[in-house]
Parts: sequence; structure tokens; C-alpha cells
Amino acid sequence: MMNHITGIALASAIIFALTPGTLTAGESPQLAAEATTISPAEKELTDWIAAQQDAMIKDLAEIVEINSGTLNVDGINKVRDILNQELAALGFQTRTVAGGEVTSLTCKGGDVQFADHLIATLNTGESRKLLLNGHLDTVFPEDSRFQHLLIDGDTLKGPGVSDMKGGLIAMLYALKALHDKGLLANVRLTVLLNSDEEMGSLGSRPLIEKLARQHDLGLVFEGSSQNRMTRHRKGLGQARLRVTGRASHAGNAHEEGVSAIHELSHKIVEIEKLTDYDQQTTVNVGLVQGGEARNTISPCAEAYVDLRYPNNDLGNRLVTEIKRIAAIKHTRNTHIGQSPETETWVKLHRPAKPIHPESDAIISAAMGISAALGQTLGSRYSGGGTDGSIMQSVGLPTADSLGPDGEGDHSPREESSISSLMIRTKMNAVLLSRLIQD
Repeated sequence: MMNHITGIALASAIIFALTPGTLTAGESPQLAAEATTISPAEKELTDWIAAQQDAMIKDLAEIVEINSGTLNVDGINKVRDILNQELAALGFQTRTVAGGEVTSLTCKGGDVQFADHLIATLNTGESRKLLLNGHLDTVFPEDSRFQHLLIDGDTLKGPGVSDMKGGLIAMLYALKALHDKGLLANVRLTVLLNSDEEMGSLGSRPLIEKLARQHDLGLVFEGSSQNRMTRHRKGLGQARLRVTGRASHAGNAHEEGVSAIHELSHKIVEIEKLTDYDQQTTVNVGLVQGGEARNTISPCAEAYVDLRYPNNDLGNRLVTEIKRIAAIKHTRNTHIGQSPETETWVKLHRPAKPIHPESDAIISAAMGISAALGQTLGSRYSGGGTDGSIMQSVGLPTADSLGPDGEGDHSPREESSISSLMIRTKMNAVLLSRLIQD
């Protein structure tokens, strides 16, 4: 496989600064690629895409203005159905897979239900098998005020324009261009659009791993940042703590209460100390809730924690430390002889994604194509995660930042641009045409 991939990169990849073996935590060697040559047939692909700009913006607006926060199952279903119809029109066989559910370790309890995932396949040739991935969900809840696509000159602002509805449109129109030129007739492609990426792909990970093992190359259409494609990533984890105390009146019977908030506050201080910049590990208690009223000793409190780590050994060490901290009882009501009880759930949901020569070859090819189209791209190390980390962890070489460039992800400042959407779609169409014909 390596010979095929380096062939489509036209031997233009140049790694300089440091080699992967000499990297220290946080450093990122640069990957550079010289411009390749766009053939007349590939020029037809890019010209076709250029003529679709109005349609692309219209389709982007349609899915951006459907709220598809991870917990909004109805909204995700609507976005999935639109893309299902589009892919079916290109000849893909489509099916849905149950999203499943996870138990929520919170004071309210209950299960979190995920929307169904979409799988679309073409299996009509002898070409290498490509797995294309994107996610349908965003981080914005159904009641978010950030709901619409705004266009200001070249700038696109709205939920998902970068992460990652813009990437879905770039992928879709690259496939449409190939279909228009008759290049999808004898290929083996699978498109996986999952519904729970923004919550760590907790339901879809087994499906991602299964499909990854059945394919030869992976392409993920997450966006890039500052026109730099991601070569390697930190691993991501999450933890939940639920502390149960004993409610009591804060004035008349303070001595009979066991404060869950008091106990949790001690644990939060210790958990935050796990951040170690020298080791490139960070721990963030990002959400804390608890109590019932100002004048009630809190019977329950919870914390939601984010973990980032440069390698899986350090990730496992964080898991051990969080469990240790959770097990320590910091407070006790000696009047009634009771301490709060703590339950813990920890999951390393994204393995670290190291530099991989075959993934680098795909990225180098994409960078060379982009340079030929007029935009030079760089490379970077990222603390953010994608499903490409899961795909590569089971052996699938994966390039995972093929979508439009953007900034402000996960905030009301999220934006991308029309020009980036167009050039990335063209880049992906040419890249795919080379991968399926090589």
C-alpha cells in the first residue's frame, strides 16, 4: 500500500526540522509538499465544482440551520436524511445503524440516547477500499442562540461551518464531481456519518473500529486551522464524578447534613493539579453542578472532566490518578458518622494519533494538490481529537483534516469561508480521483 500512496504524492513530501523519533512532547515537525500538476481531466473536476458554488452555499445553509446538537436526535435525523438522499442519488447503497445509548452518571441519572448513524457504500470495483468519515452532530444545544448561517463577504459564520457541516458539504460535492465525470462507476467507497462525535463517539466507536479494519485508507473531513493540516493528535478522555451526600436544612439542622458540594470541591482541586505542561497532559473540570437550594445542604454534586494526553500510557496514568482521588474521602460529618459517597466513570475515548508515514503520504498528496490550486498548506500537532484517531488506532492510515479552514469552533465565534470551502472541495475531488484510480 505504501508504494501506491507515495506514488500519488509524487514523491513531493519533505519532512524537515525533526524526525518523529526525536520529537519531544508538544513539538511538531513540518510536512511540506511541492505543487503537483493538475491534469486536464482533473481540471474538469475543479471547473465543475466552481460552477456549483451557489448550490453548495444553499445546501450548507440548509443543514447549518437545522440544529443538530448531539442530544437533539430529531435534528440529527433531519440532517442525516438529507445526506442520505444525496448519497443515494450518487448510487450509494445506504443504511442506518442504531446509535445506542449510554448511562449518564449525573445527579439526575438516566440514559443518553444517540441518533442513528448513516453508512453509504459503493462496492463495484477492484480499487483500494476508502473509508470517508464525518459527523452529523454539533456542540450547540437545541436552545442555543447560535442557529443560523450568516454570510459576510467571503466569511461564513454559523454552527458547524467549520466543525463540521462545512466538511460534509466539501465531501459531498467532491463525490458529486466524481459522479458527474463517471468516476464512481468502479470503486469501493464507504461513507460513515456518525451522530455522537462531539460526545466522544461513545456509541459509534465499535462501528468505526469495525469499518476501519475493512478498509485500506481513511479520510476524515474535519476542518483545518490556519491552513495547517493535522499530522498527529493528542488523545482525549473524559471523566464523571457523582458525589452523594445527605440533604438537610441549612439553618435548623445543619449538623444533620452531608454536603456533596463540599466533598466535590476538594476533589476538584486535586484533579486540577494533574495538569502537567511539561508532560503535555491537561485536565480540565469543565462542568460542575450540584445542590437543590441555597438553604439546603447539597445531597448531590457532579463534575464533568476533560483529559488530554500525548500518548496512551500517560492517558492511562490519568485514569489511575482520577480514580485514586475519587476514592479519597475528604469530609465527614462526625455528628452522624457519615461521609459522602463518590461514583466515578472514566473513559479514554480517543487514542493518541501519532505520526504515520502512510497518513503523511495522503496529507502530502493533498497539500501538493492544494498548492497547484493556489493555496499552500502547512501542518501541525493538535490537542483536539477526531474519529480519525480511532480509525488509525486499529491500523487504518488516516488523514483527518480535509475539510474547510476555520476558527472559533465550539463557540458562537465559529466561522469559515466560501473560498476555503471551494478550494478544499476541489482538492478533495482531485485527491479522491487519484486514490480510486491509482
